[in-house]
Amino acid sequence: MPARKQPARKQPARKQPARKQPARKQAVLKPPDYMPVYKRLLPWTLITELYWLSYKLLERRLFPTGVSVSQARVLGLLYFSNKPVKPSRLATLLFQETQSITGILQRTETKGWVRRQPDPEDRRAVGLELTDKGRDLAKRVIAISEELYREVFGPLTAQERGSLESILGKLRSHGFTLPETDAKLRRARFYDLWKA
Repeated sequence: MPARKQPARKQPARKQPARKQPARKQAVLKPPDYMPVYKRLLPWTLITELYWLSYKLLERRLFPTGVSVSQARVLGLLYFSNKPVKPSRLATLLFQETQSITGILQRTETKGWVRRQPDPEDRRAVGLELTDKGRDLAKRVIAISEELYREVFGPLTAQERGSLESILGKLRSHGFTLPETDAKLRRARFYDLWKA
């Protein structure tokens, strides 16, 4: 019998030495290039940073209560309202779309903080109001917020605080008039809450 041919053994592939990639030059902006732009945008940057700083601080202060910042805003608005508020109006006052606050409202209802009431002026609509449990919790949330406000704005004199509120109010009023501001958001300025 003829001898069987043995299958040829595969030679292990040799590892190719890794090619060194040429070092990429990173675009480094020199101070003269970016500083004028940075200085022009500094007020915007400071407002944005202060917003996120205060948001994170409030989030941490509220943690023991089990209330998120978004839920705290809902509780606060309902606390200061003298009648039930429609979900669509609540969304407008919070600068949000109605769909985006649906989940927040459901969680506040599930926890027994908020309840729905039929609207006496419109049978198809409902209004939202705080339960007794929600009202007690809203008081705690407001006290925490006020304490944080005093700490964050503590370095300012009463006159500086007044000037800051006036300037920010002026900017917000102007923002309502910009063409990209949708009609729903523009309506928010007519509510007493935003007339300050």
